[in-house]
Amino acid sequence: MTITFQRKIPVPTKVLIDTSAFYAIIAVSDEFHSKARELYERLIDRDNELYTTSYVLVETAALVHHRLGFQPLKTLMESIERTVRTYWVSSDLHKEAWKMMVARDGARLTFVDCSTIVTAKKLNASVFAFDEDFELEGLTVLPR
Repeated sequence: MTITFQRKIPVPTKVLIDTSAFYAIIAVSDEFHSKARELYERLIDRDNELYTTSYVLVETAALVHHRLGFQPLKTLMESIERTVRTYWVSSDLHKEAWKMMVARDGARLTFVDCSTIVTAKKLNASVFAFDEDFELEGLTVLPR
């Protein structure tokens, strides 16, 4: 009698990528660069569902362009367009994020952070970030 084991195929995990992670991926001088690149490559290799928000993309584009220049920004945007889905912030999500920020009286979280938290909860996603604020909001943050 032969026994065969069926291999379980893992269900893709949803991961929402924050500005801090994108910046660390592209900026060689960032203290988290190596860790960010390694995790990003692992997430891609493991067929995770990778997301970011339209607000994070705007924030990332402004930061990378200002600090590193246009070529690194172009490289980043071209590389992520093949691997990361953009979750477009709707009017309702925008209002919910603003409500969160007002409830905190503008303390600790930026508006983009609030929109990321609302989106992560909506998608039931972990957050790839180098910002402890997301963990303080009860989200699972990568890397651990």
